[in-house]
Amino acid sequence: MTTRRTAKIEDVKQRIMSRLRNGFYQPGDRFLSNRDAAELFGISYQTAHRLIAELCREGVLERRPQSGTYVPGGTPSLVGAQLLFHPRARHAFSFGSKLLAMLTRRLDAERVGWTLDLAEEPPPLAADRVAVIWEVPAALAACAAGRHAAVLLNQRPQVGLDSLFVDSISTDDFAGGVCAAQLLQARARKPGRFAVLGGPADDQRSQQRVAGFRSVLEATLVSAASWFFAEGMAVAEAAVQAAEAGLFCANDQLASAAIEWCRAQGIDPPPIVGFDDAPVAETLNLTTIAVPWDELVEGTVRVLKRRLAGDRSASSQQIFHPRPVIRDDS
Repeated sequence: MTTRRTAKIEDVKQRIMSRLRNGFYQPGDRFLSNRDAAELFGISYQTAHRLIAELCREGVLERRPQSGTYVPGGTPSLVGAQLLFHPRARHAFSFGSKLLAMLTRRLDAERVGWTLDLAEEPPPLAADRVAVIWEVPAALAACAAGRHAAVLLNQRPQVGLDSLFVDSISTDDFAGGVCAAQLLQARARKPGRFAVLGGPADDQRSQQRVAGFRSVLEATLVSAASWFFAEGMAVAEAAVQAAEAGLFCANDQLASAAIEWCRAQGIDPPPIVGFDDAPVAETLNLTTIAVPWDELVEGTVRVLKRRLAGDRSASSQQIFHPRPVIRDDS
């Protein structure tokens, strides 16, 4: 004897159908598990199982063995990564060049196919590849507009709709600024003021690094127009003159500018701590707050392989803690 369906169960089915019709789920999206559906709609696990199985028989949903339940259709099968990097990744001894070299070596080792575009204005997004983005805002905007899967490197997307399809792998910049302050406080050779040579004033990474530093030490902030050496040189004098006890530079290129300005003036630089542990830091024997390079690359490859395998679950943010690299005796 067939048990008659209650009004509540019919209501739950109609609510699910409404979600599928109004765009709450898109073709290819992963649907709720039986357990999640039971909790969300206030029904038993067994009832959720029967209801989802019914929707699968009707073609509204589809079950994929060892994967889960999905909305039919979706994007083409993903075959690899489309690396979209700012052209400054070409510069030797830069953060971008090191990140690109480490990432491509790891992708090759994992036999993950990749293409590379170095341009501020990226080419069209490849429908069969996950975009992996470093410092190309136009590419991030295109992914958000097209609901295109992407992995954002060393940065977090803005909260809201733009972040729904973007995984991010980044560094805890605030914690790094705190570490820099603690290092400089211990290494100060004389009492006096501290200063920070920050990156662009509107860049959230610089803002967080500066805020972390200032949560420990009062400091004069001097902001460069960009993260590059040339813009650092333009404001190095003001930063060094304000740094009687020590200078925190929000990346290693800015630190190299401060050191070069001191050399040009024939003066000893104050104690300096950089950020990133880019190749230039080792060349200068610079104490710096290191981005956790291995973790950054491994995290990127893990999430990329998951997306290539068809995972359409909610986007994720992985944030790794930086660590100090002490190289000089200042």
